[in-house]
Amino acid sequence: MDLQQIPSVIHNYIAASNKPDPAAFVDCFSEDAVVLDEGKKRIGKHVIKKWSEQYHFGANVTLEPKEAKENGDKIVVTCKLDGTYDKTGLPDPLLLNYHFSIVDDKIVSLSIF
Repeated sequence: MDLQQIPSVIHNYIAASNKPDPAAFVDCFSEDAVVLDEGKKRIGKHVIKKWSEQYHFGANVTLEPKEAKENGDKIVVTCKLDGTYDKTGLPDPLLLNYHFSIVDDKIVSLSIF
């Protein structure tokens, strides 16, 4: 899958991440969305907002999409991460896979590995 073919909500998620635009970022999710990051599950927009404030925007995380593919009903986007988080012991570059499930142009689940 070409990066230009990913759904608009994923483009919006990446753009809001990099701007940064926390309100637009949270708006990409459905009300009862689930995010799995660092082994912890966060459910609902309110909880996702708190997670993003601390772990995403608080660490000035930026995403550079490198590859996209379909995996069943998920779209997996591999992104190069940067930011002001503690990079001790992490690979350089840090590449993570973002597993998106989309319904009605909203993210209903996101797992980050």
